[in-house]
Amino acid sequence: MIPDFISYLLSLESKGIKLGLERTKKLFNACQNPHKQFPSIQVIGTNGKGSTSAMIANICKQADYRVGLYTSPHLVKINERIRINGVAIKDADIIEFLSKYKNVIESLNVSFFEAITAIAMWYFNKHNVDIAILETGLGGRLDSVTACESQLLVCTSISKDHQHILGDTIEKIAYEKICALKNKMLCISANHTQSIKNIFDNHAQSVNGTIQYIQSNAQSKHIQLNGKHQSENEALAIHSVKALSKFNISNHDIKKGLYSVNWPARIQKIYDRPNVYYDVAHNQASFESLCNYVNTLKGQKILILALQQNKIVNHAISILENSFDHIFITQSNIRNYKPALELSELFSTQKVNVISDFKKAIQLYKQYSLNTNIVIAGSHYLGPTISQEFKISFDNI
Repeated sequence: MIPDFISYLLSLESKGIKLGLERTKKLFNACQNPHKQFPSIQVIGTNGKGSTSAMIANICKQADYRVGLYTSPHLVKINERIRINGVAIKDADIIEFLSKYKNVIESLNVSFFEAITAIAMWYFNKHNVDIAILETGLGGRLDSVTACESQLLVCTSISKDHQHILGDTIEKIAYEKICALKNKMLCISANHTQSIKNIFDNHAQSVNGTIQYIQSNAQSKHIQLNGKHQSENEALAIHSVKALSKFNISNHDIKKGLYSVNWPARIQKIYDRPNVYYDVAHNQASFESLCNYVNTLKGQKILILALQQNKIVNHAISILENSFDHIFITQSNIRNYKPALELSELFSTQKVNVISDFKKAIQLYKQYSLNTNIVIAGSHYLGPTISQEFKISFDNI
């Protein structure tokens, strides 16, 4: 019975992405609007949403609050998307929800993401969270998380990704993101380029909202997550929790929460000697951040790369070629992946080799010397094979 319900939930992915808030609102209403029973923070942006959400959640946890964390996508199991104080939802809770509301899900013809968002809100209410941190799935204007009516909006860096859905310019993408800002709402935001800030400010004025742009300070980094780019996410997290006027969060809670935060697959070291890292970079900005870190490492640098079909990374190719000594292009059959040979043709260097079998590609680490640095990158959906090969769990943080 358990696999049947979980399989049913996963089968909803075949419905594809459905933009719009109406189905989610109707599903919430059928569940007695659980999202209205606790305050929440919605996190929008392109890169860094998950890391920033995890930082905010862990700070609140260290301040002895009961904290819901909703993120996407997952690495191995859907349960990872929904956590309370770092512990993932159990299958039994997912089954309880589906047994109650499967008929409603069917009648409304909701998508997987709409259903899992409702499960998260129902679960957080059931277990009486003090606050929930909600990572937006795609965009903001028409994303299910926007239906959750959060009290505070947080915006990470914005760059080009999901252009086939959100638009082919940075301004169109920025507009889709900031439309999550509603009447009289506060947004704590990264300090974007002026063209993005113009879009943001115009929308904020139209809804009588407020945007505070935050400058990151790389010198004040408390977190243990790899990469200089995390200092911007840290700054956002700090300013966000300080904006929670009804919560008692001290500077000690902030420092302790940042220092102890764990967020998998963000330049995460998963093996020693040789050094193996896993990073979910899949667009130009995230590859730039990854390469900035890689360039600080000593020793040979190897990249194992697989990408989904709709990812446009042409402008990141030269950065990757200049940062790694050797690049192995591979693919996965879990999702709609770009064929390895097709991806390899984007590269002009002799450093590139194709190994179509992803499992064989990641087993290359066994052949390298102890001081070699190997980075596996390209997608969350590489997680199951990586978890199995390196015997690591992404379940709880």
